[in-house]
Amino acid sequence: MNRSGAGPKLALIAVLLVAAAPARAPAAVDEAGVRQLTLDDALAMAKKRNWNLAAERQRVVQAQTAIDQAWAILLPTIAAQGKYTRNYKAINFPGPIVTDNAGQPVLDASGDAIHAPGILIQPLNQLDAVISFNAPLIVPAAFTGLQAVKANVHASEANYEAAEANVLYGVAQAFYGAAIADEVLSARHSSIEVTRATLANAKTRFAAGTVTKVDVDRAELAVLRAEQLEREARHGRNQAYRALATLIKIDGPFKIVLPPVPTAPVAEPNLENALQLRPEFRALELTSYAADKQRVTDGLRWSPSISAFGNARRFNYDNFVRDHHSWAVGLQLDWVIFDGGNRDALRHQAAAQQAEADARAAALRDNIADDLVNQRSLLETKQHAVEAASRAVVLSQETIDLVRTQYEAGTVTQVDLLQAQDNLVAAQEALAQARFDVSVADLTLRRVAGTFPPR
Repeated sequence: MNRSGAGPKLALIAVLLVAAAPARAPAAVDEAGVRQLTLDDALAMAKKRNWNLAAERQRVVQAQTAIDQAWAILLPTIAAQGKYTRNYKAINFPGPIVTDNAGQPVLDASGDAIHAPGILIQPLNQLDAVISFNAPLIVPAAFTGLQAVKANVHASEANYEAAEANVLYGVAQAFYGAAIADEVLSARHSSIEVTRATLANAKTRFAAGTVTKVDVDRAELAVLRAEQLEREARHGRNQAYRALATLIKIDGPFKIVLPPVPTAPVAEPNLENALQLRPEFRALELTSYAADKQRVTDGLRWSPSISAFGNARRFNYDNFVRDHHSWAVGLQLDWVIFDGGNRDALRHQAAAQQAEADARAAALRDNIADDLVNQRSLLETKQHAVEAASRAVVLSQETIDLVRTQYEAGTVTQVDLLQAQDNLVAAQEALAQARFDVSVADLTLRRVAGTFPPR
């Protein structure tokens, strides 16, 4: 009989004991000061510390700046400018000659005609100050464009929620993987003690002459295999813990605390609720809405736009009315009559993007509907598997008790007893694996239904 699988089959027995234990609120740390990590703790840490989620949050921030840019089209712009110029020469237009009532020039003491003050049109040191504004009044394409931008931002936020759900789903899977690795290590460490006790018993019986050297060699080989399997389990456990720690950025040692295995009947999932809760579907709906608004915006770009403008100036020289200031206000109409078909091309592109988003949303709706049915059926199947595996453990335990009694009575061989022990280990392993499968199936169903992660 091949006993090489006896050691591995002991690996997951501890999962059965953990899963069957009553649920209780774990302490923050155990007696050794090691942190007790629950699934909720791991998800909360991942939300705050995961680098992928941090990057996705910044993408949302980048998208939100597009709203400010869209508002800039509808808000007035104000600009100010100050300027100093050093001219090579001052230019002053002389004023007209002053005349008396008879129309004769008025002379000064030296006999020269007196001139009125001239106009300084270019001083040697020239100063200018200007303030101007431009305010859009009627821009038909701006409002629908703003709605399209807002919808795209909301779609980015929904995409972030979808990315967060995917990351947290991976964290939950890593959590369960680390929990199983932890229990495998514990089970394989315990199996070493069992094989060593078997080896000691075989040596004692060999010394008494009741068994052969083959029984001793077989027991010693089982010890060597159990020790190697324990080393491999420790490596797997450390690897699983490092992967989880990388995802949630936890510092220091920690210990996984398994949540209770779901055993309640599976309720019929509602497709419409799932569609509302799934951020992927919501993102596609918002993308379609944004593309529709963009299509309308591109069409409205054929319309003219009207804006108001104005400016005020202050300077240290004269204008032709001898003022050191000036101002102007007005209205401006802009109308692009022909642009080579660019607006129509953009409108057709937006319409195609809307059709694409609608098609993807319809496909996702069908996929979610199928996944809800499939995952609900899978969870029910796994729950029935737990019941079948539990019954198999009971039957295997009854069988080994009977075979042990018969072996002590000398009616069966040691091979029969070892086979019964292998059957019990296999049944216990199957039950532990079935409980783990139920947890993963429940997690997947909640992910499909949009209730994981909880919000």
